[in-house]
Amino acid sequence: MAHLDHTADYDLDGDGKVSAADVATAKLIQDQEDAARKHLAQLRLARSALVGIGIYTVLMFMPFVPDDRIKLLTSISDLFYISMASIVGAYMGFTSYMSRK
Repeated sequence: MAHLDHTADYDLDGDGKVSAADVATAKLIQDQEDAARKHLAQLRLARSALVGIGIYTVLMFMPFVPDDRIKLLTSISDLFYISMASIVGAYMGFTSYMSRK
């Protein structure tokens, strides 16, 4: 098993020594990168929910979908819209809350 030297990853000031400040700065950078990835994943989820609502709505108004089928899907449609809108609303609410924090 090869020994990997990660000193360069944590020696941010380039003095050849890893100090507590270097470790704290590296941890802060890692935390910020993790938060950015989490935010991007949440944004993608909210966008896909909005796109899903739009596509579903457009498909229900297409002439190839019979009226009988639309009547059968009414209860499912209600749950779908509420679920997708909840995802979007939660994203907007948490983003607003975190921006004030």
